[in-house]
This record gives sequence, C-alpha cells and structure tokens, in this order.
Amino acid sequence: MTSIPRLWLPILAAAGTALLPSSGVSQNADASAPAAAQVVPYAMSWEEPAQVRAEGYDYDHEVLVALPPSYHTSPERSYPVLWSMDGAMAFAMTAGIVNLYTLGARIPEIIVVGVGHPSEEGMTGLGKRTYDLFPPGTVVADEGVAAEYMREEFGLDFAAMEPLLKGDRFLDFLVERLRPLLGEQYRMADDHTLWGHSAGGAFAGYALLARRGAFDRFIIGSGTNGLTIELEAAYAAEHDDLDAKVFFGMGDGEINNPGLSAQRLVSRTSLLAENLRLRGYPSLDVRTRLYTDRDHITVMPLIIADGLQHVYADLIADLPKLPW
Repeated sequence: MTSIPRLWLPILAAAGTALLPSSGVSQNADASAPAAAQVVPYAMSWEEPAQVRAEGYDYDHEVLVALPPSYHTSPERSYPVLWSMDGAMAFAMTAGIVNLYTLGARIPEIIVVGVGHPSEEGMTGLGKRTYDLFPPGTVVADEGVAAEYMREEFGLDFAAMEPLLKGDRFLDFLVERLRPLLGEQYRMADDHTLWGHSAGGAFAGYALLARRGAFDRFIIGSGTNGLTIELEAAYAAEHDDLDAKVFFGMGDGEINNPGLSAQRLVSRTSLLAENLRLRGYPSLDVRTRLYTDRDHITVMPLIIADGLQHVYADLIADLPKLPW
C-alpha cells in the first residue's frame, strides 16, 4: 500500500475519503459488503467551447463553461452561476480561483460561464470587447484634460465610436438569449453573479443599474463608465432600496498610469462605491478594497478572489468544516 504522509491523514479523513490500496480493493474486503460510495471529483470540469451569435452582431461570441466538482455525481442539484466577462482572457484565472476556493470551502460550488472571443482571433478579437462592454452614451474620459490625453496619446474618441457601441445589446444577449440557452443544457440555479474587470468592470456596474434584478451579485474591478454615475443618481431619485451584493476592487498602481488616470478608473469606481454606500439602501451589501502595490493586471486575481468570498458569504454556512 502506498505510504501517505501523516500531514494528509486528517485532511483525507475530514473529506470522508477512504484510504484504499492502490489496486482499489482492500485485501480483507468482504465480498458481500455494499459497494463503495460514488467518488466525487475534487476539481471542476471544463466543457468544450461553443459559439453563439447575439442579435445585431455580425460575429459570434465564444462561450466557455466550467462545471463544479459534484455536478456529474449529484444530478438533483442546481448551482449558482458566475458570469465572467472577457472570455478566454479571464476565464482560466477565474475558473482556477473558483476551483481552489471551492476545494477550500471558501465559496459554494458554482458554475462559471465565460463570454468573449476566441484567443485564436488574436488582439483583433480581444479588441471587440470595447464594442461589447460599452453601451451607447459611454463616458470613458471626462471632457477636458482626460479626454484630450486619450485623443492625443491613443487616438481614442468615444464620441466618434458611439455608433459601434453595443453594451446594451450585449447585456440583453446575456440575460435573454444566452442564459435560457445554457439553462436548457446545465442545471443553473436562479442565482447569477456578474464579474468583470476594466471595461468588464464598467459593464458590470452598468448592468447593476441599467437592468436591475438581472443579476444578484456583482464583482466590479477597476472600471466604471461615467454613464453609470448618471444612472446611479437617476436610480436613487426614484428608489429607496437596491437588493444586491457588490464588491469593488482597485489597485493603487493604476493611479500612476496616465492612460488609466485619464479613464478615471480608480476615482470613478471609488465614487460609485461611495455613492452606493451613502444611499443607505437596506438590502445592499457593498464592500470596497484598494489594493497596494498592484497595477491594472496584477490586481485582477485579488479582486476576483476576495470578491467571490464577499458576494457568496451568505451561502457558505452549510459547507463542511475542513482543516485548512
């Protein structure tokens, strides 16, 4: 029998794992004993990528799905869903952290859906995110020094790009077409989280206010559309509550990047978080973190990791107590 280090014995026992010889059959097994319980994998499984076209688009979106460890051994269960923006760029990182935090009982088992464009399309495909994630009326850089900097340094003028922006259609696509389509194939609970960073974060903040109730939980990383600030004020003028769990995350290094400063990534994201907190909505659960010594890229894993624990905190009470 293979020797197992003593360190792992309590871990395996806590997980309910039977220690068997490498052949899988005990030397002293009773032939009349009942069959061993079905083994539940400890890692998530990934489905084959799919292509789906949204209304009003002349190209497909790639849809990636990761299923929780118990999915194939617990056919009676349905699972909350995490919708990850930017497809192939963020999916592996997001699913990997979800996988680890599920194993560590930090979050419940969830389905992860990534929506974006195939890596094989290169930077041209990744560039389509601009049209997907920003709706008409988008304000990225405030008029004045910020907008001037973006035009002079990057040649970007969102006012000129507005006819190409489809963030409103993309949101409709996620909720009205893709969700029912995947819901027919996978056991999805009526519990949906939207996660995005940068333009994806701007889209998540927009969705929070533009289509209330479509998602229950939000993880918003380093990005808020100026349009969303206006939507928040308009929402507050007509509502006295906002039922959602929201996590905001930013990196202090983003302030030192002129291009990101011109987009007001930290200041505008903080403003949205502060305004939501000041409204005093009784059903809103919001938390914000500013990470030190992190830039626009290196802050992403921290935001999704901490965001997952915040937005799913209400679903972990019944998870097993493990020695880690």
